[in-house]
Amino acid sequence: MVRSRTCTSSGVTLIELLVVLSIVTMVLGMSVSVFRSFGDAQTLEVAASGVSTAVRSARNWSISSGMPSRVLVDPDNRRVTAFGFQTVAAWDFETLDGLAKEVALDPGMNIPGAFREIAEVTGHVESCKGSIGAAALFVDDGAAMRARYLPRYDMTNGLSAEAWVRYWQPPWHPDDGIEPHGGFSDPRREMRLAVIGIPGSFEMGILADGAAYLELGDPDAAIDGVYFRAQTEGALVFSERWVHLRMTFDGIELVIEVDGVEHYWIPDGFEMVDPGDWPPLPNKVPAGDGDLWISHPNRFFLGAIDQVVLRSATEPQVVELPLDIELLGPPILVHLDGHGALDPLRHDLPVVIYVAEIGDFVETEAADGTAVAGETFRDQISRKRREKAEQDAAIEKAFGDPIADLMHYLEDWGQDTDAIPGQPEPEYSLPMTPGLHIGIGDVDGVSVLRLHNVVIDLTGAIRG
Repeated sequence: MVRSRTCTSSGVTLIELLVVLSIVTMVLGMSVSVFRSFGDAQTLEVAASGVSTAVRSARNWSISSGMPSRVLVDPDNRRVTAFGFQTVAAWDFETLDGLAKEVALDPGMNIPGAFREIAEVTGHVESCKGSIGAAALFVDDGAAMRARYLPRYDMTNGLSAEAWVRYWQPPWHPDDGIEPHGGFSDPRREMRLAVIGIPGSFEMGILADGAAYLELGDPDAAIDGVYFRAQTEGALVFSERWVHLRMTFDGIELVIEVDGVEHYWIPDGFEMVDPGDWPPLPNKVPAGDGDLWISHPNRFFLGAIDQVVLRSATEPQVVELPLDIELLGPPILVHLDGHGALDPLRHDLPVVIYVAEIGDFVETEAADGTAVAGETFRDQISRKRREKAEQDAAIEKAFGDPIADLMHYLEDWGQDTDAIPGQPEPEYSLPMTPGLHIGIGDVDGVSVLRLHNVVIDLTGAIRG
């Protein structure tokens, strides 16, 4: 019997292929939409996390350096900026412990610092008892220690220098007239005793009448060079006893402390001039290309120095918010003390930073009986940014950015006597608790879809 064979073939028709492609396209479209929605939903959380990170950076700088730090919350520019200090050099002179007293150290002897920096002895330097352990005693002309310049000694953004000092005050001669008691009339005021500095950049020291000074720039510079010296009245630093000095400058403020107490200072040569006519502070520390000196060969310290610490202002950490994320409320300048807590002299309540997700808010207005759409929120932001561009450019040219933002805030705040630093204005009745909040509604004509609060309590702990 002969059987017939049938040939079968399998395949898909064009219609079936099109149906499958349509289904795949729909699934992919839904997936992209889901992922996009998920990404949009995470934008607020990411922005709030960036704000928290900036605040934590400032707090970490405070804890690690023992220096105050600041955070500027700038709603107008939708920016949060953290400012702080970091330690770049330190000497405790404990390697001199056990050496013979009243015996000059070998010229060229290396004194190690806390970060592997080396200070080389020049002139007549001896070991002596310090505020803690051993210290360096500078005995004669040229007595100093030189540390080779390192890139981390760049103090352009600001500096903080501190040391324990015990100086010997030159005697008063009756021929000089009536013996002064502080003030500015003591001729010994002309004698500078350098503690630490970089020539052409900065120098911290005391005057022989017991005043403290911080010098910025080069006194021998040309007329267009930067030079500013702030100094206190005399008789603040007592001779023959250990006294702690700390001087800080960050481009905005200059602070001189003696034994932990901040003292009033005046520019050199302006003792009898009204403060309104004083020269302005520099906005930067001039860059010096010389070595770092403890004491100085030409202005050697007449006494002992111990526990030297030098810090430089960090590069400000800036967080820029996405276009649909806003900072609600007035500008805030958050002050953290040297322990990382809110400065109790400036903040008596926790600080709340409001980070909001904003929707498109469209106003309508009647024009000849016809309703027309107003600006969207994004358009408003773009317009405001254009209007501020010229003003911000002028501030940036004068003071630099982001230092300009801080200066601009301080100027505006100084004109508002009712402003309370660190606190929102009363019209913002927003929740104070940390974390995510939904259903806020309109705030100042802006539709707030979601709100994420970052709360800094009085101890400096950051929640949200």
